[in-house]
Amino acid sequence: MWKEKALEVLRKNGYKLTPQRLKLVEILGEIGSEHPSIGRLLERIREDFPTVSFSTLYSNLITLKELGLVELFSIEGETRVELNTEPHINLINGDSIVDIDDPEIIEALKKRLGKEVKLVNVLVKE
Repeated sequence: MWKEKALEVLRKNGYKLTPQRLKLVEILGEIGSEHPSIGRLLERIREDFPTVSFSTLYSNLITLKELGLVELFSIEGETRVELNTEPHINLINGDSIVDIDDPEIIEALKKRLGKEVKLVNVLVKE
């Protein structure tokens, strides 16, 4: 579902569907719900396209972000990709990241901070 939407938005906005871009969209469609790191995405893309650079991957992720298809967030120095662009909470515990949709918490944070809240990351440390 996300993959089809992403391809449609890219086409509609005049972006070429290069083999590398198509592969990124395919990979995100497969593992995007796991909030993959940029490093993991680069490893996966290089399985098919060994010469793809970090900057090519990153610029494609920025394009997807600007089109409203992904969000990027950093946790403990590692940039992760988020496919859920609706306001929500990421509960982070070790390598596990779980999306929590709780409009009441998001609304309470909006009121307290006095601004829109897109994404809240909660890091659990043991």
